[in-house]
Amino acid sequence: MIPTIQAVVFDLDDTLYAERDYVRSGYRAVGAHLGKALSRDEAFEDWLWQRFEAGQTSGAFDALNEHFGLGLDAGAIAALVGVYRNHSPDIRPRPGAVEVLRRLRRRCRLGLLSDGFLPAQRLKLDALGLAPMLDAVVMTEEMGRQCWKPAPDGFVAIMAMLGSARDACAYVADNPAKDFIAPNRLGWRSVQLLCPLQIHSANAAPKGGQPQVVIASLEELDSLWFP
Repeated sequence: MIPTIQAVVFDLDDTLYAERDYVRSGYRAVGAHLGKALSRDEAFEDWLWQRFEAGQTSGAFDALNEHFGLGLDAGAIAALVGVYRNHSPDIRPRPGAVEVLRRLRRRCRLGLLSDGFLPAQRLKLDALGLAPMLDAVVMTEEMGRQCWKPAPDGFVAIMAMLGSARDACAYVADNPAKDFIAPNRLGWRSVQLLCPLQIHSANAAPKGGQPQVVIASLEELDSLWFP
């Protein structure tokens, strides 16, 4: 018999909130910083966002520097990355996410397992206001870069924190390229949230990395294990 779910662990970016909202918030912070630092009034944020919307997601600040002829050196570009990662983001939970978490936590324990640079990931969680609803949080960066997914270390750690059997744990995330390899190997249930405008959801899954279930909204979790 398949055990009843004892713990549901969530990814953060593009799962509990829309990652594109964070990107836009970060570009806004960088644009404001540049405008003040350089006493220039160009639409830096809008240019960065248009580039992102066109599918160009890497090298944003180097491209900005070149396009506007800002003359920034490597140290100044690194400082822009710092502004981006250290800003207090203007983001909100996905519609229905808070209600789903409230309902699930009446039936099982809840956790968060996220890759990503710090303090950015902690600032995101603070902005979302979801931490009080979680029984355990693992930011893999705190364990070391080698523990980022698809490494199993974070999953093993949060499973111990939640006190749940491996075949009674589930992971809900968005990126097939890395999110489901470790939980599949550990015997967890794996669930991909697939909805419009996600950044990484169309990535190819490696062998053994396919999600076991695909859902279109977080609300589907209610009936997935607790009909």
